[in-house]
Amino acid sequence: MRDIYDPPPALEQEWTPPKREPLIFTTGDLMCLVGLCAVLFAAAVVGWATEPELAIATAAAGALVILESWLTALNYLHRCRPLRLKARWTIFLAALVPWLVGLGVTVTVMLSLFWISDLIS
Repeated sequence: MRDIYDPPPALEQEWTPPKREPLIFTTGDLMCLVGLCAVLFAAAVVGWATEPELAIATAAAGALVILESWLTALNYLHRCRPLRLKARWTIFLAALVPWLVGLGVTVTVMLSLFWISDLIS
């Protein structure tokens, strides 16, 4: 009988990495990325009027969020059947939902803490 913390040696198997697949996107997919970035940079410009550092942080972090969501949606679309443009846009927006919820809750908590600290002092 062997100890569970001292397992028997594993059988050696050859591992071959998967083949690289090309990133396939349509003009509509690219326009979706441009549209989402345009909304982001419009928000950054609005933020620039009150706090330039906030605008830079918004643009940088938002660009990473949008790019990650766009690539996630492309990965999903690569593995499913071809869809119409409206369905593709819906998938791109759905990829943003976890980020929007998470960042929305975070910003709400931070603003609430600032508001409470202003009330206390």
